[in-house]
Amino acid sequence: MIDNKKETKLVYRTIQRHLISSPNLKPAYDIVQQIIHIFAKPAFYEISNKCNLKCEGCYYFDPSVFKSEPLENEIFSNNWEKLLASESKRGVTMPYFLGAEPALEEKRLIVAAKYFKRGNIGTNGTVFLSSEIPFRISISAWAGDETDDIVYRGGKALHKALKLYKNDPRAIVLYTLNRYNITQTKDIVKLSRDNGLPITFNLWSPPKNLLLNSNKSINLSFRNEDLKKVRETLNEMIESFPDTVIYSHKYNQWSTASGPLYDLDSQGIAKDCASRLKGNFAYYGLDLQKKDFKCCTSSIECSECRLYSGGWSSHFSPKEEQIRTIKDFSQWIDMILTIGRIFLRKEIDTKAFLNNENINYKDIIV
Repeated sequence: MIDNKKETKLVYRTIQRHLISSPNLKPAYDIVQQIIHIFAKPAFYEISNKCNLKCEGCYYFDPSVFKSEPLENEIFSNNWEKLLASESKRGVTMPYFLGAEPALEEKRLIVAAKYFKRGNIGTNGTVFLSSEIPFRISISAWAGDETDDIVYRGGKALHKALKLYKNDPRAIVLYTLNRYNITQTKDIVKLSRDNGLPITFNLWSPPKNLLLNSNKSINLSFRNEDLKKVRETLNEMIESFPDTVIYSHKYNQWSTASGPLYDLDSQGIAKDCASRLKGNFAYYGLDLQKKDFKCCTSSIECSECRLYSGGWSSHFSPKEEQIRTIKDFSQWIDMILTIGRIFLRKEIDTKAFLNNENINYKDIIV
């Protein structure tokens, strides 16, 4: 995020100059503004401490941060709707529902749909959610090969999820790449395409516990040569499957750079990650109280973090070097439009999608 007022003014002037010299970008930029507004006040809600899988390096159950909170279903249910009403009144624009596995608490999601028209559910996809729930359903995928699926996740998940959500307009596949499953990317993309689902990508990032106890788990972390392979692979997927893959060349370049992606403070905490819990950004635990976590996935070491949630949102406010030229500016526009396509549904947020402005999507990339 941009904190320096001088840089903020410089960014604003640069954008205005580009829009004057390239007015064809104005309609796309207007949509970008709509998308940024939608994500202006996000909030995370834990709604489950149960899961039917046991994923390698699970972020939720990481022992360095996980604390099992007592969960009385009746107490939660009685106060859940009260919290949702308060959050809706507070003006939350993008709710994220998570847990362990939020789909195991379907009734809570149905209640949430009374207060929010949009939202995002992070799920393994093995439980089908009622059509009463309008939110974006992000189905996590770790491997196309069923044997590897069992190794990484403790059970066969992907093929069941694809069958359950085939052609469902709410669903998108989120493939998390690690050091060992890069070669399965094309297979996953084809499976998504054949089941009528779009796909996007996430880069596995190690929880602190695994960094401290590397001998106790499979080391899925990327080396520099792996990041290079990821970049090449995902660039190929973007070009080869334009109707299925929702991703950005520019974001792919940024997220696969070697070394830390963020500016770290003296304690190693990212200063410029937009998933930091501050300002309007709130995170509620199972006790329905706000948490003082550093970010939405606090088990992850910031220096190693390449998660898509913080990564994408950290580009809403561009730095001056990101928009210096018309090409830079158009690539930044493409990134924000891509965020909209990943997290939003066209049926819900019509104005956040470029094709409603009768513009050829490829024309904006100079």
